[in-house]
Amino acid sequence: MNTIPNRNTPRALNRGAFALALGLGLALGAHAAEPASAPAAAPAAVDAAELLPPNCLSMGGMGNYNYAPDGRSGVAAMAGAFEGGVTFRQIGEFTDVGGGRLEGRFEHHFTTADGSSLRTEDVSWGYAVGDTGYIVGGGAYTVVEATGRFAGYRGTFRSWGTFAPGKGQAVLRYEGRICREP
Repeated sequence: MNTIPNRNTPRALNRGAFALALGLGLALGAHAAEPASAPAAAPAAVDAAELLPPNCLSMGGMGNYNYAPDGRSGVAAMAGAFEGGVTFRQIGEFTDVGGGRLEGRFEHHFTTADGSSLRTEDVSWGYAVGDTGYIVGGGAYTVVEATGRFAGYRGTFRSWGTFAPGKGQAVLRYEGRICREP
């Protein structure tokens, strides 16, 4: 069995990192030490809603993006906590900020089946993956307008994923939360 080292107990299984590696994307708390030879118990299932304050919503999910022919706008289907679709457009040009990192500004309009919506102003970043034609990157989405069941919610949530500009596609994982004033 492979173990994930913990700086306090070198042969321990770090349950928080294990859960993250499984894609839970949740901070599960304390690190438990078990001998490397002990069978590893699976982390207990945690309902993400139980970890959120009552005035907050999870923004965890996935987005499957398709760019328009202009390469600066497009649409995406969303799954997860935010079921629906999104349109987006690039504002201005990408800037090389050094170290191979490019940054750009975007605007997104997220809409659910019931007509509720979020408008965000975003900072996106990316790094080219050698000469593969792929970019890894992400963004920070700041809610500037909200309607329907999202009325009154504000905050910034994040994404990361893979972009294939030559194919006009991207797949992103979203995380974070937005909240109303209590």
